[in-house]
Amino acid sequence: MQTASQAYKAEMKKQLRDRSYIRVTIGLINQEAQASASVPYPERYTYYSNLGMPLNNYQVEELYAACDQDYSQVDGSMYFLPRRAEDVVLNQGIVSESLLGPVELRFPLPYDIRGLTIEFGKAWPVNFRIESDQSTVEVKGNAFGHFVTEEIFDNTTWLRIVPETMVNGQGRLRIHQITMGIGIYFDNHKILSATKKEHVSPIMEELPTLDFDLTVNNKDRTFDIENEDSAVNFLEIGQEIRVLYGQELENGDTEWIPGATVYLREWSADDERMSFSASDRFEDLDGTYYQGTYRPEGITLYNLAVDVLEDAGVDSRTYWLDGYLRDVTVNNPLPPVPHREALQMIANAGRCILYQDRNGKICMKSSFIPDMEARAGAETYFSSAASVLEKTRKEAYAMTGRNFTDVKPAQFFLPREGGDTGRIQNGYVSEAVAGEDGRFQENPQVEIVLEARYKCFGLTLVFGRNPPGEVVFRSYLDGDLAEEYTVSEIDGVTVISHEFPDFDRLVLEFTKGTPFNRVVLDQIEFGESTDYELSYGTELTRTPKGTQLARVRELQVLRTLYSPSAEESKELTRETVEITSADNRYTFYFSNASYEFSCAITDAGAGQTARIVDSSSYYATVEFSGISGSCEVVIMGKEYAVSQAKISRQTGLQGSLEVWENPLVSSPIHAADLADWVGDYLKADREYDLEYRGDPRIDTNDLVFLENKYVPDLLVRVYDHTLKFNGALAGTIKARRDMSGVAAAKNRLERK
Repeated sequence: MQTASQAYKAEMKKQLRDRSYIRVTIGLINQEAQASASVPYPERYTYYSNLGMPLNNYQVEELYAACDQDYSQVDGSMYFLPRRAEDVVLNQGIVSESLLGPVELRFPLPYDIRGLTIEFGKAWPVNFRIESDQSTVEVKGNAFGHFVTEEIFDNTTWLRIVPETMVNGQGRLRIHQITMGIGIYFDNHKILSATKKEHVSPIMEELPTLDFDLTVNNKDRTFDIENEDSAVNFLEIGQEIRVLYGQELENGDTEWIPGATVYLREWSADDERMSFSASDRFEDLDGTYYQGTYRPEGITLYNLAVDVLEDAGVDSRTYWLDGYLRDVTVNNPLPPVPHREALQMIANAGRCILYQDRNGKICMKSSFIPDMEARAGAETYFSSAASVLEKTRKEAYAMTGRNFTDVKPAQFFLPREGGDTGRIQNGYVSEAVAGEDGRFQENPQVEIVLEARYKCFGLTLVFGRNPPGEVVFRSYLDGDLAEEYTVSEIDGVTVISHEFPDFDRLVLEFTKGTPFNRVVLDQIEFGESTDYELSYGTELTRTPKGTQLARVRELQVLRTLYSPSAEESKELTRETVEITSADNRYTFYFSNASYEFSCAITDAGAGQTARIVDSSSYYATVEFSGISGSCEVVIMGKEYAVSQAKISRQTGLQGSLEVWENPLVSSPIHAADLADWVGDYLKADREYDLEYRGDPRIDTNDLVFLENKYVPDLLVRVYDHTLKFNGALAGTIKARRDMSGVAAAKNRLERK
């Protein structure tokens, strides 16, 4: 689920929402820069300027006459200027107040902008400069009002266009339209409808899909395919399309959320509208992966996924793999399948989901509750930091801290140091004692380490007597600091309602305590894995439709075992090939996993040789020497002996038998982990069809709470999500009840 501000969340809960927006670009346009750009110093521009429309994709259609040199026409195509700014009704774009005056744009954050597209209109600059806080681009001899540059403006907070020579002599600089990048750009006033459809199987039963359909107004025939100057003629299959959703907030600001990055597949136009269809990157990963190799020493799923992606030609900067995959090792070869299916098998074997994120990256992310371990640096000899994650009743020792010990029989005498006899079950107790001002000489810290990344929405800290005064949470992901969050309102049971980002390590640093007391932390309990609720009368527009799915009583996960063949080497393939001096290599493919290859030329002549230069379990590449023409080649080798075993898990008392096979799985432990993961999914045998008001925050595989009369805090996992826009948002969801225990009941923490 995408992160959003509290103001955004409150806005989406309102019965009557403010205006929703959408921006769609085809090409290399920085939408964040486009959406946040502004024109400072309005006094430097004419009173009939419009400083916003050129940045928001509005075209200048009719012109006012002005006293610039050789600008105005008396053929009836221009209008007289009104005397007052409030009477200006025609969009003129940005017009400098002075002749040959510059136009400046500002951004609230540094952006990397790849190219600019500027519409200057009928009076364009011939020679001009484009200045930024990092570079200056000199333009000489520009001959058109439509100007495009592919220059890259890195880390830019401002742009300034400074004319030196205008085509009409002494004229003002006019910018009718400016786009931060190169491409076609649509927004609310041009878009008739847009639909985004996503599907992700929570157990990777099938490949993920992302489809986007867009329809724009073409009544002005801007996108006529017979118009040689139309932008439609520059469209190509595979061009990047970026979607950005915006929501107006209570204070009038607009909060923007990335929508999707998809790739153009087809388009068509008539005199009324133009339609675009786009989809995800997986559609292009249709080449076959033949590199599958049996490895007795094993290979991590991480390295195997990298090998598949590299074989598919995917740039390493455009994918992300969960570091947890480095902890899972497999021996079996991947069969010859398309690259996308190979990635699907790896994701399933690693209990991950495979998807494309909103920036277009291919991602493989763990999708289970990770094992956690708690530890602390400086703790007392009677402390037990590891137990803070255990849901057990904690007892307390009597200590000498101020106002800590009483005479009630609820505390125990301290054991002697080094003697464990009679130890009670307690939590973390810091070695450090707070001073008179509540400060420590060395701040106590507790660290939670997870086997895989995790995201949670809130947690609960249960303290002993005299809780500390302040704690700082630092969350880390892959060794990098993800967030620092401070809480200073603390009591004995402290519920922290905060959306923590993905993390695989969480450090709690106690920066202030109760004077003359140690920090006593009995329990850390992670709260909901979601803060999103679909409720009647707020989000849902119709009552949910629930379906009881076929029940499964038993799940069997098959293990595939490879072993050396007991047979002698045999002929694997025989083929006649054509060899030339320019192309002296040929690759032979096998249907079964094989090894110990050798090759020979049938009836080889003098000086004719062949040798295997590359191979996997499913192919062998042979290099020839001394041959020009056709020859028959025999490949000899052995086929692995393949057998199967199974691991069973009981998922219910009634129902069918489900068999799950992943060719990568061979070890009993790996199969058992996979059986638990898939089994939890199959136990959730109820799904729901939902219609709601639409929210761009939701991703497939998100957990959400669904209001239900009989089951409080019903947790469901989204696997289909359709988001429609036609001036307003609407959506549909298909979700399955979640039984994995990833999240607790929504109000469980508050009820403690």
